[in-house]
Amino acid sequence: MLQPPLLRRIAEAPRLPWPDRPVPVALVITELDVGGAERALVALATGLDRRRWAPSVFALGPEGPLAPALRSAGIPATCLDVNPKAPPLAVARLGRALRAARPRLIQSFLFHANVASRLAAPMAGSPWVIGGLRVAERRQAWHLTLDRLTAPLGTGSVCVSEGVRRFSLRDGRLDPDRLVVIPNGIDPGPIDAAVAVDRSTLGVPPDALLALFAGRLDAQKDVPTLLDAADRVARRCPDWHLAIAGDGPDRPPLMRSDAAARIPGDRLRWLGRRPDVPGLLKAADLLVLPSRWEGMPNVVLEAMAARRAVVASAVEGTEDLVVAGETGWLVPPGDAEALASALIEAAADRRRLQRFGRAGRDRVERHFTIDRVVEAYGDLWAAVLGLAARASEPDAVSC
Repeated sequence: MLQPPLLRRIAEAPRLPWPDRPVPVALVITELDVGGAERALVALATGLDRRRWAPSVFALGPEGPLAPALRSAGIPATCLDVNPKAPPLAVARLGRALRAARPRLIQSFLFHANVASRLAAPMAGSPWVIGGLRVAERRQAWHLTLDRLTAPLGTGSVCVSEGVRRFSLRDGRLDPDRLVVIPNGIDPGPIDAAVAVDRSTLGVPPDALLALFAGRLDAQKDVPTLLDAADRVARRCPDWHLAIAGDGPDRPPLMRSDAAARIPGDRLRWLGRRPDVPGLLKAADLLVLPSRWEGMPNVVLEAMAARRAVVASAVEGTEDLVVAGETGWLVPPGDAEALASALIEAAADRRRLQRFGRAGRDRVERHFTIDRVVEAYGDLWAAVLGLAARASEPDAVSC
């Protein structure tokens, strides 16, 4: 059954009193591994007002490391353990699981979960379905095609940034009436509680200027451009160091690349996958992220929450977060010369780095808290369901 476009549904839906019991909602995601979208889902699910919402979580993949955190918070988490090469099985298993849960609304995250949720919803009584668009997908054109073809099976999607919304309109050719924007948020508490990594364990002098990259080492993050820029910066700034935290398919060729070889060995550190990124951010002077495309990178939010300036490419989400000349620098993607110039400028004035870092933290506290995200999703769901959002003492009606 086709669902009306999201904005039309919000405009035309009634505003009924709140039910006398929490409204069941299902949050569906591809997997519960430790990634940006997955952590965002956990923060949303655990932050919901349980007097109003009864969330349950479904992952298409195997048991993931974030599932126990959900269950310990009293949220049912079901991992369907479906091979990604068997999409019909994923739809069937999800449909059975949703039929047992009987949610009134499904909120999905990421491509596979978006499509599977739309196809599985009729098996669960056709609840409202809202997708989640969290990246400007430039590698898999068929993702955009399938998302567009199945979009009418849901009412719409939440874009994680204005950049993703623009991309979805231009490249995905989606109906603008089916899109809204709710940006990522962050809880600064774990950042504040993190202890700065001892620089001596990284082989970095205590008085050096340390730039940190943290992310998956693949084409999206464009580390070759960073290495090219780092070579130029290292020749100009003798006390400048770069630490690269992360792993991925491109790590071996990156470490063997000519660009990496040109950087003095004691000025470049390959840290591999690290569980202590907040501590690394506190040990660094700035974050550098040269991505070719994004959605809304959590590592930038973490850096701003840690009061660190950011030097990044002006791509989706990042340009929503970083204010050039106020919290950091934005450069064209793929431009090693512009990136090097920004890094050199950043290295020349440590007091400005500190000022930008403080401004970044203030921007997070004003615009990008997890409480704002949870509130925005709750208001959206209530509007779609035709319920009065956040009334102080709603009259009860039955579901």
